[in-house]
Amino acid sequence: MSFSVPGRGRTAAPAAGLVLALGVLFAAAPASPPVMPAPGPVVRLAYRALQPGEPLLVFLESDGSVKSAKVALLGTTAGLEPAPGGRAVFAFLGIDVQTKPGTYPLTVKVLRSGGALETVRKDLVIAARAFPSTKLQFKPEYVTPPASLLARIKREAELVALAMSAVTPAWLGDGPFVVPHDAPSWANFGQQRLNNGTVQSVHMGLDLRVPFGEPIRASNAGRVVMASDLYMSGKTVIIDHGLGVFSTYMHMSALLVKRGETVKKGQKIGLCGSTGRSTGPHLHWGFKIFDARVDPDAMLRLPL
Repeated sequence: MSFSVPGRGRTAAPAAGLVLALGVLFAAAPASPPVMPAPGPVVRLAYRALQPGEPLLVFLESDGSVKSAKVALLGTTAGLEPAPGGRAVFAFLGIDVQTKPGTYPLTVKVLRSGGALETVRKDLVIAARAFPSTKLQFKPEYVTPPASLLARIKREAELVALAMSAVTPAWLGDGPFVVPHDAPSWANFGQQRLNNGTVQSVHMGLDLRVPFGEPIRASNAGRVVMASDLYMSGKTVIIDHGLGVFSTYMHMSALLVKRGETVKKGQKIGLCGSTGRSTGPHLHWGFKIFDARVDPDAMLRLPL
């Protein structure tokens, strides 16, 4: 089996890659001549960077001899089920925004049709990443909520976690991810925040400078698993794109979809607003891959 680890990637510039064959490792920069793959199935990785908050795509190119395969990184395991005829399949993994720099093993286990189990390992070096910081001023009740609201906030946090806990084993998306609105962002993913001078928090998404009332669109096709008005995030939509990938849209003024609804990429799902803990009209746009909080900008650059 072979394994490929990337270079960089973006919508206009494909992600980097490396090829790993079982027992043999081939490394190739994007501009290098093509490397002849080893016999058997090939696993390729594609990512923008190996840093906190970055997503990875894992592709399996089967030669027809694979019954099942799994890839694991940072405590998360994803299945790679090859389709008939040797067609490539893929899985998503993520490096959480709060992952410490260091060397972490990525392992792929392949069960061959004849019953043989093969394992290949690649140590990935996750580099440090500098995040911005800021001070924000919110209404006091959004920094220190009154006791009467604590049960609601806890219940809503549990509902959000539950909505993103069930992994759909099929890919529901339609090609690459797109922005939910073409407004510029504050580039504040991972931002360290001092709220009202006392509470430290980490910003887990991107804030887009969308004017009030402008339509917000689904970043990709999927199924709505939440469409609710929550205390902290306001009117919120969460979309399940399959394979453990969820996108989140917060602080909207109106919801245009309902839980359980199937949506197309680019479909209107709400209107921009400033509900919940917000200092003004904007869209908070976030992504989770299993339990990893990842940068939406990096999701746009995956070679889907």
